[in-house]
Amino acid sequence: MRPLTIDLDGLAQALSSRNPACYLDLLSGRLLPFDGDPELGRELESEPERYLAIEPLESRDGYQLMEEFLASVRHPHAYHQLSHALAGRKPVRAFRHVLAEYPELERAWAEFEAARLRELAIDWLADNDLHPLGPAL
Repeated sequence: MRPLTIDLDGLAQALSSRNPACYLDLLSGRLLPFDGDPELGRELESEPERYLAIEPLESRDGYQLMEEFLASVRHPHAYHQLSHALAGRKPVRAFRHVLAEYPELERAWAEFEAARLRELAIDWLADNDLHPLGPAL
């Protein structure tokens, strides 16, 4: 594995983003969102081996995180509402709407999601034969 200093939280955010245009600079470890900047576009074309596209997680992966979190919910009424939300239409929106009614669970969800996304970022790096290194760990 190749060691690389990288912002794991930034990578986790890129993986969970709906914006698929983000790249990892394999020389610097920087995350580069591509917003149509012509200079970055030229760099991507001229040195394609230097940049690795960060593909966002599938929506089913986000749904799976919610199911994992649901398994830890001990509040019976909240569990029932969250379970119903995940089984219905627009489950992500409904899940977040229910969480808003339970501030403690909403905070727990935010912590759980951040931790799991960080783990997924580490897995993504390993899948791409990269190893996080330095202060960004």
